[in-house]
Amino acid sequence: MPTEETEMAPTVAIETVVIVRPLKVISVLCGCVAVMLLMLSIAATTWLEADGFREGLWEKCKWRDRINQQVDCEKNYPRDKAWIQACRTMCLLSLATCLVSIVVACIGLRTDNFRSKYTYYKAALSIMFIAALFEVIALIIFPVKFLEEVSLERSHHKWEFGWAYGVGWGSAIFMFGAAILLLIDRESEEVIYREKTIYNKEPEPEEV
Repeated sequence: MPTEETEMAPTVAIETVVIVRPLKVISVLCGCVAVMLLMLSIAATTWLEADGFREGLWEKCKWRDRINQQVDCEKNYPRDKAWIQACRTMCLLSLATCLVSIVVACIGLRTDNFRSKYTYYKAALSIMFIAALFEVIALIIFPVKFLEEVSLERSHHKWEFGWAYGVGWGSAIFMFGAAILLLIDRESEEVIYREKTIYNKEPEPEEV
């Protein structure tokens, strides 16, 4: 004889749903852009230019032939300028802390633990603000000290900001943007627990 199925009492299970907020993903992407811009700015020699020479964190270059774009460069660090060393250190610290912030934010995105998730986000937020602060300090110190030196040399009157200096500010803006995105979205729910009802059916015994 065919068997018939009878419904048993339903059971309730707790289902966990993890939601990744778009703003947090965008924050991580902003941090990555900031790192790339900062690396480009640190490596360049065109932070500031004045009457035939340009200077960056690592080298000072003088134009030999502007028409053919030929320059002669010398290292900054043998001269041991304290302010250049300070700017260089601030930029490298900014780069390192920004990378740490990105890693911490990515761990927060991947974890399913509700409390740990927000702890990671808060840590990433604080570290990113520190990275931006380091970069801004370097961007303020460099032109101030540069202009002090230019004013002491009568042969140098005209000066202008180089493209690498602007890239440095762009990096700082992206860092602040990444931190703000983590800040404004920090109260959003990431993990939702909901009940799921399961209806079980048990076959009746066969009739003889």
